Amino acid sequence: MLITRENIFLNMTFRDKREIFCFLATQAVAQGWAEDADKIEADLWARENQYSTGFESQIAIPHAKTANVTHAGVIFIRLQNPIDWESLDDLPVQIIFGLLVPESGAKLLHLQIINSLASQIVDDEFTAHLFSVNDEDELFQYMKSRIAIEEEV
Repeated sequence: MLITRENIFLNMTFRDKREIFCFLATQAVAQGWAEDADKIEADLWARENQYSTGFESQIAIPHAKTANVTHAGVIFIRLQNPIDWESLDDLPVQIIFGLLVPESGAKLLHLQIINSLASQIVDDEFTAHLFSVNDEDELFQYMKSRIAIEEEV
């Protein structure tokens, strides 16, 4: 399972994308997916600079397919206060799904994760849960029931 309980963070406080990308990169190293947080952060920025990963309904999916991670993973963050993200609908972002996928051997996995998340975030029931559930364990179980993508080994 690419979403784990340890990678769900509720009511976090960040000022901007820079702080969030730093957090995502640090978590990737802490989880053992990567060795160099600076490289992961640079990979996230390289992708973000192509065009914004802010979708609609206050949700962003920053992601990178990179040689700097060894395992795919998803980090979920719900912010205490929304921040500007230059989203498609110009609304600030409060929900973040950070995705990191290894460049080699995971060509389809990257798209499968994004497609699975995109199909869920258009569902009002799903997004309502993302914004309202205040227990990490409960939110993890809910996401696990709705997003079933496994990393191919």
